[in-house]
Amino acid sequence: MTATATYDFREQLAEGQAYERRLDQHFSQFNIEIRPATMDEQRQGIDRFFTHRTTGKVDAMEYKADSLAGKTGNAFVETISVDTTGKPGWAVASQARYLVYMVTEPETIYLIDMRALRVALPVWKAKYPTRQAQNNGYRTHGVLVPLHELERIAIAVW
Repeated sequence: MTATATYDFREQLAEGQAYERRLDQHFSQFNIEIRPATMDEQRQGIDRFFTHRTTGKVDAMEYKADSLAGKTGNAFVETISVDTTGKPGWAVASQARYLVYMVTEPETIYLIDMRALRVALPVWKAKYPTRQAQNNGYRTHGVLVPLHELERIAIAVW
């Protein structure tokens, strides 16, 4: 992402919802029940709750879809969501237990424990470039992390 492109919230929301449906479809093949998060839960960085049918264990999930990573070879790991207010990005603030990071083309899905991501984040910030994405009236900041780094910390990759 570069600072030259401006992202429209409504457009991004519609695109994100389509990818959420695709991820729900992918995970429906496993022995889990999927519940979308409420708006209040979404404000905590949670998109879905997965309930494991055999154990009853519930896990909070953060969904992210990246349409540029397949072309660039880098994931955009958001560190600041809104720079005008200092709102932390999902990599820092999400209350989810797991991150589901989807590279849209070619489709690749990474399942990552958020604790592992947060352990790796300071190293990534020191090692890899940061970029800004221009939105309407603010910028989002993130680290460009090579996909092989996501794969390295992932629990599973599909």
